[in-house]
Amino acid sequence: MKRQARILNALFFGIIFLCLCPNVYAADVKSEPTLVEKITLFIFQLGIILIAARLGSLVFRRLKMPAILGELIAGVIIGSYCLGSISLPGFSEGIFPLLSGFPISQELYAITTIASIILLFIVGLETDIEALFKYSLAGSLVGVFGVIFSFIFGDLAGVIFSRYVFGEQYGFLHPVPIFLGIISTATSVGISARILSEKKKTDSPEGVTILAAAVIDDVLGIIVLAVVISVLKSGNFAWKYIGFLSLRAILVWLGFTFVGIHYSRYISEFLKSFGGKRIISIMGLALALLLAAVFEKSGLAMIVGAYTMGLSLSKTDIAYIIRENLQVFNYFFVPVFFCVMGMMVNLREMTSGMILFFSLIYVVFAILGKMVGCSLPALLLNFNLRGALRIGVGMVPRGEVALIIAGVGLSQGIISHDVFSMCVMMTFVTTIITPPILARQLSSDKPVLRKEAPYKKRHEEVVYTMPNNETAELLLSKVIKAFENEGFFIYHIASENLYEIRKNGVFISLEYSTEELEFSCVNEDVSFIHTLFYEVIAELETFIKKAKTLSDKDKIGMKIFDSDSNIMKKEMLIADVLSPLAMKVDLEADTKERIIRELTELLVVSGQLSPAAQDEVVRDILEREASMSTGMQDGIALPHAKSSAVSHITAVVGLKKKGVEFNSLDKNLSRIFVMTLSPKITHEPYLQFLAEISKVLTVPENRSKLLASLTREQMYEILTSQHI
Repeated sequence: MKRQARILNALFFGIIFLCLCPNVYAADVKSEPTLVEKITLFIFQLGIILIAARLGSLVFRRLKMPAILGELIAGVIIGSYCLGSISLPGFSEGIFPLLSGFPISQELYAITTIASIILLFIVGLETDIEALFKYSLAGSLVGVFGVIFSFIFGDLAGVIFSRYVFGEQYGFLHPVPIFLGIISTATSVGISARILSEKKKTDSPEGVTILAAAVIDDVLGIIVLAVVISVLKSGNFAWKYIGFLSLRAILVWLGFTFVGIHYSRYISEFLKSFGGKRIISIMGLALALLLAAVFEKSGLAMIVGAYTMGLSLSKTDIAYIIRENLQVFNYFFVPVFFCVMGMMVNLREMTSGMILFFSLIYVVFAILGKMVGCSLPALLLNFNLRGALRIGVGMVPRGEVALIIAGVGLSQGIISHDVFSMCVMMTFVTTIITPPILARQLSSDKPVLRKEAPYKKRHEEVVYTMPNNETAELLLSKVIKAFENEGFFIYHIASENLYEIRKNGVFISLEYSTEELEFSCVNEDVSFIHTLFYEVIAELETFIKKAKTLSDKDKIGMKIFDSDSNIMKKEMLIADVLSPLAMKVDLEADTKERIIRELTELLVVSGQLSPAAQDEVVRDILEREASMSTGMQDGIALPHAKSSAVSHITAVVGLKKKGVEFNSLDKNLSRIFVMTLSPKITHEPYLQFLAEISKVLTVPENRSKLLASLTREQMYEILTSQHI
């Protein structure tokens, strides 16, 4: 097999080399590449970017760091300033050549623009408007002061060190310091929200203040970006003109946001009229693209329009449906965006001692700007020093919006590659250092307010305890189906075992585990939850009663040993599961329960089961036997169950040549016992293993040989060698 694999690998790479070789001989001919050649290069680039971004994401996830940092680093490695410009067969200037001094092609830039629109559209969809309005005063003060201070600190960093880094003294209103200030205003909503969620502090005073302020930070930063770009394009630096543009930008954004939120229900109904959930999501994205283009035409940034459309739909019942169905776009475009942002980092310039030194200074100024600007107003809003510091730290991480702003500045020619590289480093460092510091601060339950405000409980939790994993999964599927039948839209967050359930103004969250189903809702909806769950249980009871009336279940059991009906493609060999150590020639027990206990002891002796888990396995097997006996026919019994005591498929085989009563289908004594365990959580084909071993035992000659065995090695040989 290894030799064949080596031959196939050599053949594969040989074919690729032959495909690319013709381009090598044409490399000396300098001509403008054709449209097909440009598209072919773009396809190569896109494939490499997707793979590199995914690998970088996986590495950083294993290091328990944000995935976007891995995607950024992957982009740095494969970009024009690193490996991307190395000459290869078929790519004389590299797969990512420098085009007129710019590290990416127009096609890739178009993809990143679409990615930024999708990213901000989803950020808008995820914004909790109610929390934003409820804590608008605290969030606005913290957000506005955070923007002002971080802008001033970032701009001052460019002014103070411009002479040493860029060779000339920049003023406060020079485009480069201004952009350094704008980029430092952004806050990563996603990173802060994830940490708060992990520590269950999302609804805490500091949590909602951080989230509200982070949203306001990003919006103000984007608006300032739009104003600055308009000013630079016009060349008019008069304060009256700047004030006019700022006022217009804010009014346009607030106007579209107000109209969008006010008419969100009508927009939702309009989208629903197109058809199914996927079409609704695509049409929602179409509206985001249209509004993004409208904002760009109006002199504002595209991402402001995309965010506004997301914000408008965030309170509707289709918000989660759109998010769920756009995940495939998210998985495709967003990694490409961050990877391409990394490709714009000029490593050669970053290795310069002065550039590296200024990058670190810029990081310090950016951190101080957020810490000072956000902590001071928090102290005036009833927060004590502990709470104010938590808010300050929570506002430090920069993320997607900072990179989008930096990318716009680079593409517009306002900042150079070295300045962009500094911005990426600032984003990278602040994103890395914040999670552990904030998580440590949030671990304490000490008060964060000087005077505790009276707390009116708004939400209630409804918890239903589950007897086992199978019941939890069955009830979960029935409950979700019941909600859908009632017209609710369901959004599943698989990574958090969470369902977000919406219908018009009703919002319910469902968190599930193997032990319980926990609903979170407002007081008025508790009765509805109980009613729905009661109806689900009643429906299941009716189903179970009808299932018990099946008259041919014994015939179905006997067909397990019908070899002609077993046409399943083999995915495993019996030898993959069984071991000679897991065999016993003559079982000593003389009852069904004792046989199961003895087989469980054999699991322990063969090293497949911990002694401490023995009782748990016996309970799982007996519980399965209580529902329907696994005593089959022709003296065969196949006791099996799912158990959390094992991590993979495990099996033992025992013989009781005199036979034991096992409630078999043909009413005869059972002599051959194959006991199988499968893990509860992971999905492994243990039923297929049972089917495969059943095929061996259907042959009378194999059963006779097995019962005549004198050693466990003989048993193992019969079971594995007869498996075809």
